[in-house]
Amino acid sequence: MLVFLLPLIVFYEFTSMTRPERVIAFELLRRFFELFGQIGVWSPGLAVIAILLASHAASGGRWQVHWRKVGGMYVESAVLALPLLLLNWTVQPTALPGSGAVIDQLAMGVGAGIYEELVFRLILISLAMMIGADLLRWNRDNVAIAAVVVSSLTFAAFHHPPMGTEAFDPVRFVFRSVAGAYLAAIFWYRGYGLAAGCHAAHNVALVALQQVL
Repeated sequence: MLVFLLPLIVFYEFTSMTRPERVIAFELLRRFFELFGQIGVWSPGLAVIAILLASHAASGGRWQVHWRKVGGMYVESAVLALPLLLLNWTVQPTALPGSGAVIDQLAMGVGAGIYEELVFRLILISLAMMIGADLLRWNRDNVAIAAVVVSSLTFAAFHHPPMGTEAFDPVRFVFRSVAGAYLAAIFWYRGYGLAAGCHAAHNVALVALQQVL
């Protein structure tokens, strides 16, 4: 996952250096690290790298890169994005990520995939499972369902005030809630890397289609 996501992280970080607009989830992470004295703009990206390295170390797996699997993840991300694109085309609810030049829109789309999946899937769902299932010993299946619902609704609401900038639109809210549940399923069964890759692929495809159409 780290090798798969690293080019996307580098692309977002370097293309965002001179642009004031940032992915809101990225800003939330940056502000969180400021509480501990970490104010560097690189802290969210470094956090993703540290989390994935720590997860691999805890798994006890070999420190070996399977390049064929990494390449396959890019293909799988594109395939997994197709249902979202079809749903988006059906209801046409989604504004393009970012604004201005195409490179800025692509950067925002990729950044959203990385950091929104980190916050709303990896952190939120994992935290809910640790508290509800592991600590409180509630039924694991019920906790998982509740975590998916809460994370999906939070993900949709996050795009509107007070955190987001889009005026509330019920169609976009429902679309993002459904998309959030779909991405949560990918996270659950295929991991954070492919959830982030699918999200980023969907956003990049939207920008590309806008240029073509």
